[in-house]
Amino acid sequence: MVMKNLPGLNRAPLASALAAILGTSPLAYAQNEDPEARLLEEILVTARKRSESVMDIPGSVQALSEDDLRELGTRSVNDISRFVPSINTVDFGAGITDIVFRGATSDPGYVVQSTSSVYFDEVSVTTQGQQPYIRMVDVARVEALAGPQGTLYGADAQAGTLRIITNRPDTQAWEVVFDGSFRDGSDAESSWDGSLVVNLPIVDDTLALRVVAYGAEDGGFVDNVFGSTITNDRKTDNAYGRSPADWGTLNNADVVEDDINDFEVAGWRAALLWNINENWQATVSYLHQETNAGSYSVFDENVGDLEVNRYNEEFYDVEFDISSLVIEGDLGFAQLVSATSYYDSEGSFTQDVTNYQKSYSAYYCINYGGDSSYYNGDYYYLPPEGGVLFQAGAYCNAPTVEGDFLSAFDEDPTSDRFAQELRLFSSGETIDWLVGAFYEESNYSYEEFFGYPTANADGRGDAQDLYQQTISLDWFEWASGESYPNATAPFYANSSSDFEQVAVFGEVTWHVGERWDLTAGARWFDRENETTYIQRQPETAPDADAAVLKGDDSEIAPKFSVAYNLSDDSMVYALYSEGYRPGGTNRQRGEPATPQKFDPDKMINYEAGYRSTMANGAVRLAATLFYMDWEDFQFELTDPASRPCPDGGSIAGVCGQPFQVAVSNAGDASILGFNAEFDWAVTDNLELGFNAQWLEAETDTDIDSDGDGATDIPSASQLPNTPDWTGAAWASYSFPVPIADANGYARLQWSYSGERLSNLEPSPLTDDNPYPQFTMPSYDIGDLTVGLQGRTWDVSLFVYNLTDERAIYGHARQGGWSQVNVNEGRDHVDPVYVNRPREYGIRFVKRWGGPGG
Repeated sequence: MVMKNLPGLNRAPLASALAAILGTSPLAYAQNEDPEARLLEEILVTARKRSESVMDIPGSVQALSEDDLRELGTRSVNDISRFVPSINTVDFGAGITDIVFRGATSDPGYVVQSTSSVYFDEVSVTTQGQQPYIRMVDVARVEALAGPQGTLYGADAQAGTLRIITNRPDTQAWEVVFDGSFRDGSDAESSWDGSLVVNLPIVDDTLALRVVAYGAEDGGFVDNVFGSTITNDRKTDNAYGRSPADWGTLNNADVVEDDINDFEVAGWRAALLWNINENWQATVSYLHQETNAGSYSVFDENVGDLEVNRYNEEFYDVEFDISSLVIEGDLGFAQLVSATSYYDSEGSFTQDVTNYQKSYSAYYCINYGGDSSYYNGDYYYLPPEGGVLFQAGAYCNAPTVEGDFLSAFDEDPTSDRFAQELRLFSSGETIDWLVGAFYEESNYSYEEFFGYPTANADGRGDAQDLYQQTISLDWFEWASGESYPNATAPFYANSSSDFEQVAVFGEVTWHVGERWDLTAGARWFDRENETTYIQRQPETAPDADAAVLKGDDSEIAPKFSVAYNLSDDSMVYALYSEGYRPGGTNRQRGEPATPQKFDPDKMINYEAGYRSTMANGAVRLAATLFYMDWEDFQFELTDPASRPCPDGGSIAGVCGQPFQVAVSNAGDASILGFNAEFDWAVTDNLELGFNAQWLEAETDTDIDSDGDGATDIPSASQLPNTPDWTGAAWASYSFPVPIADANGYARLQWSYSGERLSNLEPSPLTDDNPYPQFTMPSYDIGDLTVGLQGRTWDVSLFVYNLTDERAIYGHARQGGWSQVNVNEGRDHVDPVYVNRPREYGIRFVKRWGGPGG
């Protein structure tokens, strides 16, 4: 966004070209006005773990200052991504956002880890691909580091790193800042947020405390409207071609409610800074945050605009703590930084899975009933009602084979991470160097109860009472010869994954004369993982031997760059870097075809860029061309051995094995892209800016995803959720308002995202296909803010999403496109993740004290 000058450059080759495009010469303004009044804000960043101007870095780094974040109206990472073209996100609602740098994603799965990492100050908060929601309060800046960052940020930074940097305590001035807003809209429940920041110098120039408290409620905007359950599932291999006798008889009347996707957040943060002496400083900080959410932000166009059918109440609650101790010292020959951190998170959620369960009930409990040629007779069970044989009764959650039922899913995830990093760095006239060591222990665990019934023909009731009535329990008791009088769910799982990592890293820059900078760096890491997995069917069945899965990765991630300074204010550079996503282990049942272990995948990045400030600091331009070669990318797929054997029975690693999702190293992909950023202080009152990114992200190899010997994903298939074009533009205008002793301002901003595919595998959009490949349409979102800013206060009016755009972020696989309710005219089930509708509101900021206060 807006950035101050690196003074000096009067002419550059691109300045004239840009002036011709825009029809006005920025250099002409420099000649006619005081250039000092129009300097763009310079942002100092620590992307390379030392403070420097963002324009001096030979790499793709975009930084948003505290003022930028305020002007953007930023509350979350999803808001940031609209104006950082290297990032695209899938916002699920409920505080859950998948962050993707440069289109590096292969599948929106739940097993494979993320290709990107998130840092909160010195703390990495990415655990097993999970990234917590962090409310943007009292944030000094955000740094988006695109491309592999493995040399300095490790194994979770394969395609990029997002850093959220908070304001530090000030030992010289007390300050109190209140920031509050209220917003409303015709399609959304009222929303509010507020924060209070207190900075207190305890001992002048020596000790200071900064405390932040905040709370917010984002009102819901999706209505759960009346609807009965589906009456049929038309997928091709469910050839019964009829509605089961009792389907469609249950409804959601008792849980119908408006605005079910509300989201609340509350938290506080404290940091204590101690200047021990002239050479040493220590900062201890702590953050506690709690979020309470309703349903995800999904609606189904087959039901209505911003409407959905949910058959059970949903919630998603998360509580986490982040604590850190950072010690900084001047050793004379180098600067020392010790960063110790601990992150702990606990969550709990309940999700409606009625449509999902009925999809598999149609497949296993009804369609193949009596077809003894399809499965070996040992898999069959004759239910008490008689007349029908069926295979795998786990999904038959009603007292009769064709009975109607409602179903839900509970999960309690937890994660924790301890990390210690030590680094030394020094900057000199000729050589800059940095060396460091890193150690980490982390755990990600969950306990889940999947698919338990919440209602049947007798109505809602206790899960244990309802499950005790089911054909599912009858089937398990028949298959095992045991009795399970306390079982409440057909499926229970408990997983605990422990990770331990050590790493050493270093980077050196050689300033060759006044023009050339050569940089070389590398990181060696060794990462061990151990997962203990327990599964019980039904929930109270005796524990089988726990599956203990172990893995170990050891890699070296190198980095090389060369930069040439065209002048004091412009440079060109070339960069080579590598990033790795850790390998892992698959949770396995039976004897699958997919291997238990999958290897790290590797991202090789080739990049060239141009950085320049022009017109005495009134113009900033950055352009980057990159190519990323993604080798052996990790991809979630259904184990091919789950397909039936031609003659029934089962063959290890071939057919007749339990259905399960696994991760494999599927093949190669490549990402070619171009990124450009432009900021211009046209006058001392007007600033303009835009940025854009173009991507061509596609597979390079043919992929057989189901193991049948045929290509399912051909070479040159577009990577999912990756738009060809993203971009944003904005204009800010300020003007004096003497009567109020203030400055008025207005800001118009717009963002655009092109078409994307919902998943990697091409799959036709037909009525009987449960999970087709959707093309999600392009969208653009605009905002307008007008306000007054005094010496110690700021009040503004705003409209977000001016045109009330429906931006589709992704498709929720919660049943299947092939499901239908004939009686109520719903031809499909297709919940989609969506943005917030149009909202308007007011914001007020008041400051007491502070620098000069």
